[in-house]
Amino acid sequence: MKVKVNNIELYYQKLGQGHPLILIHGHHQDGAIFDKLIAPLSLYYTVYVPDMRGHGLSSGEASEHYQTDVEDLAEFIRKLNLKEAYVLGYGAGGVIALLLASQDPNLIAKLIVAGTYVNGNGVTASHITWNSVRGIFIGDRDSRVALKETFIDPRRLQQIKIPTLCVVGEKDWVKVEHVRWYSQFLPNSRLVIMPRQKHESYVVHSLKMLDLIKDFYKEN
Repeated sequence: MKVKVNNIELYYQKLGQGHPLILIHGHHQDGAIFDKLIAPLSLYYTVYVPDMRGHGLSSGEASEHYQTDVEDLAEFIRKLNLKEAYVLGYGAGGVIALLLASQDPNLIAKLIVAGTYVNGNGVTASHITWNSVRGIFIGDRDSRVALKETFIDPRRLQQIKIPTLCVVGEKDWVKVEHVRWYSQFLPNSRLVIMPRQKHESYVVHSLKMLDLIKDFYKEN
């Protein structure tokens, strides 16, 4: 399915019935990374999995600013009338979701961010080097945005009152201590460290977070 938002068409998958749950992929990806999760989650929720602009089957070019994706996600929620949506944002998808939650608290009811960092201190040096090569020398937009714009002020995080689950892999290139640090600024948050997991192993083409997702969203 497709929906027009902000002059581009976002492709999205929809499956199931129940409370709306939106899964947001990260940079250099599309919604297909959630292929293992969609069907089992659809037994409990109406699952929406958009490809962000310039990714997968969506039109346009990859955004040059996080705010563009934030506005796309907000319009996606409004156009489809997804009231009090639950959201899971992975990697850059988590940055987008955190920014949206801070700007429009009425659009998201509960949030999971997985493998997400909020400033350059949150990742390993090797990952910064990888993004630098792709962003500066190759001109990759996703890498350039990650390098230049991945920053959320702690004061903005403090504005996010909704229940938020911060998840990170024990062996993630997103630093565990960084996720622990920023989760403390979120007034209603919990931290979960996935044992022995690398950045992609617990989310991409994986069922490892299934029970965690179900348990978190069914809590009162």
